[in-house]
Amino acid sequence: MAGEMHTESRLAVELCEDPDAWDSFVERNDGPAYATWGWGDAVESYGHDRWYLVARDSGTDIVGALPLFHVESRLFGSKLLSPAFAERGSVVVGDNRRDEAANLLLDRTKALADRLDVDFVSLRGSQVEGTDDYVEKNRYVTFRVSTDRDAESVWADVKDSRQRQIEQADDDESLTFGVGDSLADLREYYDLYLESMRGHGTPAHSFEFFRILWNRLHDAGNLRLSTIHRNGELINGMIDLSLGSTVYQWGVVSDYDHRDLNGGSLLLWKSLEWAAESGFDAYEFGRTREGSGVYMFKKSFGGQKTWYDDLHYFPGGSANLPDPDDDKYDRAKEVWRRLPIPVTRVVGPQVRKRIGL
Repeated sequence: MAGEMHTESRLAVELCEDPDAWDSFVERNDGPAYATWGWGDAVESYGHDRWYLVARDSGTDIVGALPLFHVESRLFGSKLLSPAFAERGSVVVGDNRRDEAANLLLDRTKALADRLDVDFVSLRGSQVEGTDDYVEKNRYVTFRVSTDRDAESVWADVKDSRQRQIEQADDDESLTFGVGDSLADLREYYDLYLESMRGHGTPAHSFEFFRILWNRLHDAGNLRLSTIHRNGELINGMIDLSLGSTVYQWGVVSDYDHRDLNGGSLLLWKSLEWAAESGFDAYEFGRTREGSGVYMFKKSFGGQKTWYDDLHYFPGGSANLPDPDDDKYDRAKEVWRRLPIPVTRVVGPQVRKRIGL
């Protein structure tokens, strides 16, 4: 993979080894925060191999980029993911020779997948069209709120019933909104994250995963941790990742026992308000299943429903894509909900790192 693949068009695909050049290209061309080098550092902390492929014009200027991670699991198979543990990534291309660069990167990905003998390639939330060997699937949906306007206009699109819940929480003197600025704040968030994930029956990421994101993205101004405390106790937390024109909602956690206080609604509104006041064009909610309870919650904030265009390549001709909502995992989720937090803290990351979703 270290050598160049030359074509008659003078574009070449190679591994990128320059974090600054990579991040500069991704940001300049409005790529998602999940495509940054720092996100890759967090994923790589689990021991996953990564290939950050770039297409170069005449061997110099980057005109396309594609981050790939090889994740292997006996339960979920062997796969190449872009990105791992997130929903928006895949090919980032510049204005120059877009189609050519994208096709070269997709072709190199196929060759890598064949060599590694993976079950499938999954390019999530792709914003380029695939070639004939790639299958497009729309399994998840998100909502995008236009924030390239004043906060009052964003507020006007929020459903009336949701506005009342936000106002109720905002008027509650026992609730305090804040923005975390230290590793101590991140640790407090992580403790609630462990409880929240256990409640969902889902293994948690390691604290090291979050710490790397904090060091790489927060310090660069691309990660924002917002919180709601009730009488000094954290009951809601949210991590937003931003790059270019868009803010991406990623890590939402809550204390289920205090859900009636509507801290989650207030927290999400605060993120939308911040995105508008900070000059971002859009706020993108995380992925969800159409028609679910979470789907209806997100819909109430007035965003545009947007399907994720996921591109898949199957070296063997076909493969079953993992579905965490499959009924066959219900028993495992119930068992996980009964585990003590100290157990999930240790065991969770060992399971989570193999899932890749």
